[in-house]
Amino acid sequence: MALSTDDIVEINHLYARYNNAIDSDDGAGFAACFTSDGHLDTGMGPREGTDSIDAFVGETTAMLPGLRHLAHSIVIDGDGDGDTATGSAFLVAYDVTGGHKVMATGRYADAFVRTDAGWRFTRRVFTADG
Repeated sequence: MALSTDDIVEINHLYARYNNAIDSDDGAGFAACFTSDGHLDTGMGPREGTDSIDAFVGETTAMLPGLRHLAHSIVIDGDGDGDTATGSAFLVAYDVTGGHKVMATGRYADAFVRTDAGWRFTRRVFTADG
């Protein structure tokens, strides 16, 4: 079953909420983008579950207070049952303290599931360029 237009819009909104939450130091909002057993691996050690993912935000913003994320070229693919999907996005991460310096670029590989609360990440893995 193909994803509906509403599903695609909701998953795109999930990408935006994810970036907005981490860039706003909102650990709870960031963790809410994942299922309770969600997996996040940004290359700084994998995180499992919402408590660990929530804590990741505070640790990251303390270390990199001017970090801003820009996800682009998002591609979302549904599967046969309509309740799971995969996606990918490219990332440009900026430091905005004293300018707009590119800190990192790379690609996310994502898995999603439809929950009672809407679409959520079940797995998100970032691979940095170079």
